[in-house]
Amino acid sequence: MPDTENLQDWRRLIDAAELTRFTTEALTTAGARPADAAVTAEVLVAADLGGVESHGVARLRRYVEGLRNGDINRFGVPETVTDAGSVCVIDAHNALGQPALCRAVDLATDRAREFGTSVVAVRRSNHMGIAGWFAERGARAGMFTMVSTNAVPQVAPMGTNEPMFGTNPFCYAVPTSGGTLCFDGASSTVSRGKLEQLDRLGKPMQSGWALGPDGQAALGAAETVTGLINRKGYALLPLGGGDQNHGGHKGSALGLFAELLCGPLAGARWSRHTYQGGEAGLGHFVFCLNLDALGDQEVIRTEVEQLAREVRGGVPVEAQTPVRIPGDRRRLVTEMRLTHGVPVLESVVADLNDLAEFVGIEPVSALTYET
Repeated sequence: MPDTENLQDWRRLIDAAELTRFTTEALTTAGARPADAAVTAEVLVAADLGGVESHGVARLRRYVEGLRNGDINRFGVPETVTDAGSVCVIDAHNALGQPALCRAVDLATDRAREFGTSVVAVRRSNHMGIAGWFAERGARAGMFTMVSTNAVPQVAPMGTNEPMFGTNPFCYAVPTSGGTLCFDGASSTVSRGKLEQLDRLGKPMQSGWALGPDGQAALGAAETVTGLINRKGYALLPLGGGDQNHGGHKGSALGLFAELLCGPLAGARWSRHTYQGGEAGLGHFVFCLNLDALGDQEVIRTEVEQLAREVRGGVPVEAQTPVRIPGDRRRLVTEMRLTHGVPVLESVVADLNDLAEFVGIEPVSALTYET
């Protein structure tokens, strides 16, 4: 046990298998079907393994409570309601988002094998975790895969301080001869999950990330998170910020693009209306392009890997900081954490153990402490 009364900067190292076991059991006990619990746990733990703690097991409580109180339909089974060959639509029936989007990716890869390209949209879904997990699933099947989702309104388009868009990530992944190349990022300057993580750590947020009710820069992570959740006039800024000089119009356009794909085009609600009527209305979007339809897949994989090597080989601005491409850091962090354990904040461990007592399962077993 660390010799300090302030544990906010301490983390417990937890074996990834143990973290997955705990998360799966908590979801199953809360009412999720075993297969749905397993894929949801895999996505959450993958986020922690890759250093994206904002989308990891720290979010488990919202799933467990949603399943228990009926906000998430534990009986819902994703259903294909439109099948036009290379274009399909899945109704998630307000069930867990991860199983619905996993089914969408698998359907999209199957149809892209047949037709060369495919689109699968998902409607009436819930939060689905990190988009990169799903895009990489498609890439491992030999597809260039793009995934997006909308979310509750938190981002103010350039020119207003009213939240109208979700953080609306875009993600793409492509197979290479050395693995997968994957980018996963929000269309906002920062995600709410990042602010929640800063709040847990007691660290400040930066100016230019969010606005307060007065339209001025918000500077407190805790008050901004609370204001976003309670819709008290706080708003995140789009990628590029709140003015055109730094590209805020481009971030706004990307956020709108995601709303189009995952809202009206998917037959889902857009962000301002996602939770109207007492159930989730989130939309997801999957696009797959079969590399075999473009030419020799092995040649394409090799050339993508060569491109990646050339980018990494660029002269670094700072000699001690190598040039990276999307996914490099996450891959290195994952390898390290699979070997040594996943560092989980003490406050998150405490919340997990509260959940264990709430649903009646064994608490998560930690290995040791680190700072």
